[in-house]
Amino acid sequence: MSTVDHASHTSAHQPDRPAQHAAPAPRRTLRSLFARHTYLFAVLLAATLLIANIALQPRFGATSQLAAVAPLGIAAMASVPSIMSGRGGIDLSVSPLMTLSALLYATQLQPAGLGGYVALPLLVAAGALVGTLTGLLIVVGRLQPIVVTLAMFFVLTGVDLKLSPSPTTVSGSWMAGFAGSMGPVPGGLVALAVPAALWLLITRLTTYGSLLRSVGGNDVTAFTSGVPVGAVRVLAYSLGGAMAAVGGLVLIGLASTAEAGTSTSYTLIAIAAVSLGGIPLQGGGGGIANALAGAAAIYLLQSLLGVLQVPQTWLQVIYGVLLIGAVLFGAVAARELKEGR
Repeated sequence: MSTVDHASHTSAHQPDRPAQHAAPAPRRTLRSLFARHTYLFAVLLAATLLIANIALQPRFGATSQLAAVAPLGIAAMASVPSIMSGRGGIDLSVSPLMTLSALLYATQLQPAGLGGYVALPLLVAAGALVGTLTGLLIVVGRLQPIVVTLAMFFVLTGVDLKLSPSPTTVSGSWMAGFAGSMGPVPGGLVALAVPAALWLLITRLTTYGSLLRSVGGNDVTAFTSGVPVGAVRVLAYSLGGAMAAVGGLVLIGLASTAEAGTSTSYTLIAIAAVSLGGIPLQGGGGGIANALAGAAAIYLLQSLLGVLQVPQTWLQVIYGVLLIGAVLFGAVAARELKEGR
């Protein structure tokens, strides 16, 4: 038998081999699923906590719970754009900016006869202006975001105290609907929808969403590709400020008062919600769905611990342990995804 005949005979009895350059099948493990959809951990946690709350609280009404979670949800959403823009852009001034919005309404707009719906665009513009100033200090001044936003935190807290050293009562306003219903729709759902709609309009109807992700992912590469990195970052802080302004109106709706004492209420817990929702703090990924999932999980955990009468002193410990677990899980899932590629 010749060499050619032997080769033909051998190949005829061998099973078909896969193409040499065929791509390997993706590893669809549970961890890779969580790595691709970083909000799933918070969603599953929130669903579990929701079931537990409903089981332990027969009067766990959707309308009142949506109203209660709305301020935290808005604070978390307002933190998203700056974080996505990269460079460690955690905006610590979101919470005092929410309070500033409430106080501007209670002490300036309503007494001037601007207490109707016209107050909403005015306060959103004011919030965006404060956010723009923060962004300009970071981009033009080339300062560290954590330092600038911490400074803005102190400045805004001081302004809040100056505007109203004691709580200011707000009565008969349209914002009372945020604590109940606006027609057939729960007021808390409407409150969450306003900043979410603002975000979706800007990121889905324009190219800003993709530009923000590219800047947060790698600003050097984005810059060399012609992306106006500085403008994208400044707009991110402006968007966060506009969202925070809506949160101030929700605070009035819930308590019918505006007080400087709420200036620090949502600073750290909003960041915790964003982290729990799976948004990478180095920037470039995530979205408001992540923030809402994280906020819901934290709120439901607060509610459950309150029902179980867990002392307040243990709440911070539980938050910390939960966050460490979420971060570790995310890191392991991300490594799994990277190795599976």
